[in-house]
Amino acid sequence: MIYFSMGYWVIALALIVSFAGAACGLACIRQSTKSVTQRFRLVWLFVAAVSIGGVGVAMPIFVSMLGFDVKGTPLRYETTSITLFSVLAAATVLVALLINGKRLVWWRLLVAAGVMAFGFGDVHQLLLSAIRIQGSVDRSLVSSVAVYVIAFVLSALTLWFSLWVGSVPMVLAGALVYAILVTGMHYAGLTGLQVHVDPSEPVPHGNVLFTFFVPFFIIGTLSLAVPITAILVAPDRREARRPESDRADRTVHPVGRP
Repeated sequence: MIYFSMGYWVIALALIVSFAGAACGLACIRQSTKSVTQRFRLVWLFVAAVSIGGVGVAMPIFVSMLGFDVKGTPLRYETTSITLFSVLAAATVLVALLINGKRLVWWRLLVAAGVMAFGFGDVHQLLLSAIRIQGSVDRSLVSSVAVYVIAFVLSALTLWFSLWVGSVPMVLAGALVYAILVTGMHYAGLTGLQVHVDPSEPVPHGNVLFTFFVPFFIIGTLSLAVPITAILVAPDRREARRPESDRADRTVHPVGRP
């Protein structure tokens, strides 16, 4: 097996993508705490889940797999599993955020972390199960357990951090840790993969991974562009950019009064 057939830039790109998704998602969670209605809070959390799970987990794992190759056999991927893999990642984060709530309650955090960890672990297993070669693909039990353990640590830290995030430096620091753990989780599972090539087996059905690259890239870009735009025009950001004298004047003379 070859993990970096396209060069080591693949892992760097995976880290960048995961960092961007996590940073955007944490910023959206921060905005959700300022929502005046439950409806808008849910919208922010939904966008955060797509960013953290879809872009922060599914996309970097997908990018990392671009460098994966097996000698002596065509490498194909099953379409349904690839599609479910990205949807499940976002859905898992949304459920975990709703369970976690807005205040630190340890039992809720642990339950939410468990849900999120099993979701991330299943997402990774789903992707590996989508691999098709001339032969068989097995997964090491040790590496599979390691994936779920790292996923739990990743989930617990992310959910705990989401309750305290309050500044841009904190968002960036949390996103960096998140990206490192996601990448570690992926390679912990990937290195435990065991392939047995058999040229006598029929050529595998499915699609090459690059078939999914364009739609993944477009959806991932939009998934970041929309929340970033929303964050930039959020009321607190507009208020922060307003001149100090103007804000003071509006405080002394409310709108509609002389």
